[in-house]
Amino acid sequence: MGPVSVVDEVELKLGPPRQRAVLAVLAVRAGQVVSRAELIEAVWGQAAPSSASSAVYLYISNLRKLLGKDVLASAGNGYTLRLPQDRIDVKVYDALIAQASKQSAGAAAASLGEALGMWHGEALAGIPGPFATHERTRLEESYLRAVEAAARARLELGQHVELAADLGSMVREHPLRESLRELLMLALARSGRHAEALDVFQETRETLLRELGAEPGQALRQVHAQILAGEDRAVVPLEVMPAHIAASARSDTRLFVGRAAEVAKIRDRVTDVVAGRGGMVWIEGDPGIGKSELLIEALAGVRGQGCQLGWAIADEPDIRFPLRLIMECLGITVKSPDADRAELARQLQMHTGKDDEDPISDAVDRMLALVDRMCAHGPVVLVIDDLQWADEASVHVWRRLSAAVRQLPLLLVTCSRTGHARAELDQLRSRAMLIALEPLRPNDVESLTGRLVGGRPGRLLRRVTDRAGGNPLYLREMVRGLVRDSAVDLVDGVAHIDQAHVETAPQSLADAVERTCGALPQQTHEVLRWMAVLGPEATMDNVVALTGRAATDLRSALVDAVDANVVFGEGPRLVFRHPLMREAILGGISSAVRVVLHREAAKVLAGKGAPAIRVAEQLVAAASLEPWVSGWLVDHVTEVANHGPLVAADLLAGVLATLDPADPAREVLLATQVKVLFRLTRVTAEQIEQALVASTNPIRTEELRQLLAAIIYRSGRREDSIATLTESEVDESVPREWRQRRKFLLAHLVRDVTDVDTAETMAKAAYEEAAAGGEVGLMAHALQTQWIVDSVRRDHEAALEHIDAAIDVVRGQTDLAGMHFNLLDNRLFTLQNLDRMADADENLRAANELVVEHRLPVGPQVAGAVHYYWTGRWDEALYELDAITEDGPAITYAGLMDAGPAGLLLHGVSALIAGRRDDRASLAANLDAAERYLVITDSERESQDFLLAARALAATQRGDISGALAEFAPVLNPAYAEMMLRHQWLPEIIRLSQAHDSALVDDAMAVAEMEADRERVPARAYAALHRCRALATGDPQPALVAVDHYRSVGRPVELAVALEDAAVLLAARDARADATNAYGEALRIYLELGANWDRARAKSRMGQFGIREPMHAVPGVGGSDWDTLSAAEQQIAAMVANGLSNPEIATRMSLPRRIVQAHVGQIMAKLGVGSRSEIRQAS
Repeated sequence: MGPVSVVDEVELKLGPPRQRAVLAVLAVRAGQVVSRAELIEAVWGQAAPSSASSAVYLYISNLRKLLGKDVLASAGNGYTLRLPQDRIDVKVYDALIAQASKQSAGAAAASLGEALGMWHGEALAGIPGPFATHERTRLEESYLRAVEAAARARLELGQHVELAADLGSMVREHPLRESLRELLMLALARSGRHAEALDVFQETRETLLRELGAEPGQALRQVHAQILAGEDRAVVPLEVMPAHIAASARSDTRLFVGRAAEVAKIRDRVTDVVAGRGGMVWIEGDPGIGKSELLIEALAGVRGQGCQLGWAIADEPDIRFPLRLIMECLGITVKSPDADRAELARQLQMHTGKDDEDPISDAVDRMLALVDRMCAHGPVVLVIDDLQWADEASVHVWRRLSAAVRQLPLLLVTCSRTGHARAELDQLRSRAMLIALEPLRPNDVESLTGRLVGGRPGRLLRRVTDRAGGNPLYLREMVRGLVRDSAVDLVDGVAHIDQAHVETAPQSLADAVERTCGALPQQTHEVLRWMAVLGPEATMDNVVALTGRAATDLRSALVDAVDANVVFGEGPRLVFRHPLMREAILGGISSAVRVVLHREAAKVLAGKGAPAIRVAEQLVAAASLEPWVSGWLVDHVTEVANHGPLVAADLLAGVLATLDPADPAREVLLATQVKVLFRLTRVTAEQIEQALVASTNPIRTEELRQLLAAIIYRSGRREDSIATLTESEVDESVPREWRQRRKFLLAHLVRDVTDVDTAETMAKAAYEEAAAGGEVGLMAHALQTQWIVDSVRRDHEAALEHIDAAIDVVRGQTDLAGMHFNLLDNRLFTLQNLDRMADADENLRAANELVVEHRLPVGPQVAGAVHYYWTGRWDEALYELDAITEDGPAITYAGLMDAGPAGLLLHGVSALIAGRRDDRASLAANLDAAERYLVITDSERESQDFLLAARALAATQRGDISGALAEFAPVLNPAYAEMMLRHQWLPEIIRLSQAHDSALVDDAMAVAEMEADRERVPARAYAALHRCRALATGDPQPALVAVDHYRSVGRPVELAVALEDAAVLLAARDARADATNAYGEALRIYLELGANWDRARAKSRMGQFGIREPMHAVPGVGGSDWDTLSAAEQQIAAMVANGLSNPEIATRMSLPRRIVQAHVGQIMAKLGVGSRSEIRQAS
């Protein structure tokens, strides 16, 4: 641990280097006999002189004089050093290192710190010989490993700021040690120094390439990817609970009666989540029925059971503000002790509103990853009360989380009023354990009344309390009112009231609440009015500013409201105990007065620098606006639009209606209104044209013009959209970015492949022109056009060459990352058509990595879902589609042009999977949702085939075969959307047509022949033609050819149906054994897919021949055999068993987190387990 030394009060003089070398060998092997030969080998090696033996004898003799014969003794032909292990520093050091490996972070950091503190320079400094060289190397490597282990412990303890400073010098001393650089990157990232962390990676890469000619290793690349994806943070346990809920939970005087069964159900779910099994609880009931009180009672001890807890309560205004509710539930604030939550809050708060960024979509993904990581640290319980008031984005996150509860220790608890009339909430409700709260039982009503009045209720009091109908809030307010009015007399422990009070008791819950509020002094009532108007901004400071009264006066006024249990303090905020209290106060203010109050509140909040969205809320409620508002809105409109687009849309419309046409603010606000309405998918061409007329800013004008061209194109007026761009010049002051956007948009609009030969000629000319001008993006666009031409011709190999060439052109061009992504999407289409499924998987991986690297606003979810549909990974397909929000497009090339096709595929694939799984409700919901998309453009027509198939399946399930065939009509028209892969639906058309319209069989066969003839390399169309021939002729042999093809290329979905058809045709020819085998294989695939409709159809078809489901096909599904997992699933299962979270697994496997989630779900189903911990046991 430095120079060899012996200290016995004073340091002893150990003599020459080789004598010290002998002592070092004996010390390292203390307590063991070391022969003279071993000492010679250790000190001199193979080249020992003849005098070595005498020298060793001399060294031993000298050391004995220093240490004593009892310490250094002879034993046989060798020697032994008799010292306790704790007297030899290297032994103590090694013991500390071993001890730290078994300790928690805090203890390990202490042990490692003590071990590292023992070093005093180079190990065995100045000691010669092979032994010293070997031991020195071992100790130096051990030292570095100890430094790294200590760093990891300090990271876990949150000491990243200090660690970043400490590791810098270590990295400079050991520049080629990647593990040190990995830790430095993590420390920098967790200190908020992300740019520096990424710089470390870049510098490491350059160093390794220069010194070793090698790229960074997998571990360092994973950390780099984690930092890029924002997954590098340590998780601080979640502890979020509204102050009044926390206070009520702690209170010794809280009144709760009954509900024993309901409490037990919720606590059973808590027990499950503690054991690693997630779940979902849905509590519903009328206002005041006791939903919140039930939760307080049932969840009182969850943190003591080791659960993390997040709890939020929605309020009616929340419905207009994306993610506000879920951010509160997850503790996402700038003051959060968790670095990831704090940074996410800052990003949303400070988002600049760039058009090609979607802060909501990015935030949703990061929130889901955050919950994954929290669950890796311990069970999580999330509660949302009054979900009926939640914004759509928060509901989307809740829905995504509900899909994860089966594989995470995550309990979602929801409260909602009955009769909310929100269809998306009904879907959530159907996934949960439902607790519908009924009125309190009569004995519970009597118990609660007795505790409120301090005695057993008398006859008349019971008559009054019966009026509450078992509603606890109604009961409390009514009885407390009686107590407040001194109407209750206690006689011998019985509470009596007069007949007069029976007559005047409140007739409804609303009446009871209004009486409670109305009974307060006028001064208190004034404060409550301002609280009701201010909503979330109700603080003492703001009320003081609005009333002009002293804070001391207002505090004394509030005492009565607190005593009456109407309000409570939540930090600086003043909050109504129940939403009905606020409603009662607002209901008592006339509309005219309320407008004035909102207007005054807006002015005060704006003057105090309150968040712009809070000011905007007040202005929208005020209706009539004052002159100062337009100037304020110009300064704050971006912030308002980002945090509350619905509020922004209403406020912009109101302000613009008051502005003079010559007002300079009008130009800015009109342009902003267009962008807000575009994101909300409400904008019209007329509104854009109005903003264009007013625009004097060249950049704004160009942006609006491109928007107008896109909107016109979407309406089907292609020539007019082209003219919108070609009939105007781009101002010289417009930046290159917008000029490039115009060129790409125009190139897309001009592209016409109706005549493929002409299109090919034009594309080649466009490529030459772009290449001559160095226009890389337009070169790629021209190559993409040639890809389209090749794809229409079904020359997929040529298409692959062109799309690869286009990708090569844009690769590495940061400003063309979006186009690079679109080209990868095209490439996936081609690889699928060449049946190169493994290459398609790799292409998807590359697309996902590109999205993460460049933080692109869209990912390959739709294209990935289509791929996963055909490869039989339906759960993965649904996870991909579930990740997509439809809040509106980003103002990008993709957002402008591709929203319709993506939406059609989104609902088409989802609907078709639902239909084939016989999930009629989900099928209907997706078909209804798809109605919002008009099929107008070529790309929309090309992308509707899944939707057509789903509609046809829905008609078939209704018994309407004619209707099903009518849905398929566009597929049989080769001139309709030539890029459509119609061959994949032709066998189904033939099967449906055989008993209903034989003419359609001929039509479908003609199209199948045409598609197969056009396919240059026999692949999908070739196989589909053989299926069609088998069905049309009754010959099973072509179906078996298709079976062989699908099995060889890995297309299980088509394989299963081809097997089913072959089984039916074989059975018809009385080849029962072969038919049964084919049926069994098809059945196994249907079971794996969950394709219940297909299974039922196959059962019916085979039943006509007296063939039942082969029993050998059913066992194993949902079993517990590890061997049923694929290689990838076994790899993921092993990582789950080792405690890795889904984001960590995703990083290691370079997969999206949502796909890992889908895999984990499949693993659990195959192993027949109910939690991640059970996967660990199964492994």
